[in-house]
Amino acid sequence: MSSTPDLQPDIEDVLQEEPELDVPAVAVAVAGPVRVQQLPRKGGATRTYELSSTVVKDLLTADPRRARAVLVSHAEDFLVAYSQAGAEHPSTMARIPKGVLFEVGASVDVFVMAQANTTTLSVVTEMWAEG
Repeated sequence: MSSTPDLQPDIEDVLQEEPELDVPAVAVAVAGPVRVQQLPRKGGATRTYELSSTVVKDLLTADPRRARAVLVSHAEDFLVAYSQAGAEHPSTMARIPKGVLFEVGASVDVFVMAQANTTTLSVVTEMWAEG
């Protein structure tokens, strides 16, 4: 009887955290190109919200497993902020035109609201890890 191996990486592995060692660091100089490879996404989700211009929506919480989120508004421009303090007033939020794919690549809180009237906002998230 064989068991299925656990292929899910730990969050520490995804963030590439180094373990604490009692050895001195060694200086390294890269001479030439370095090959990099993106990790495949382990999961994702989609959702559509109705936004108003009077209420700030706490859309996404900070999550180190999130690779990216893509936001797009369909009817009106929308406002976005990366902190609750930034979402206190429309003047401290960034205005994103309707129909523009806005990508959030940072692992931060995301707050949104419609710039005027109401709008529909679609959200696609991709995760580095499940959990």
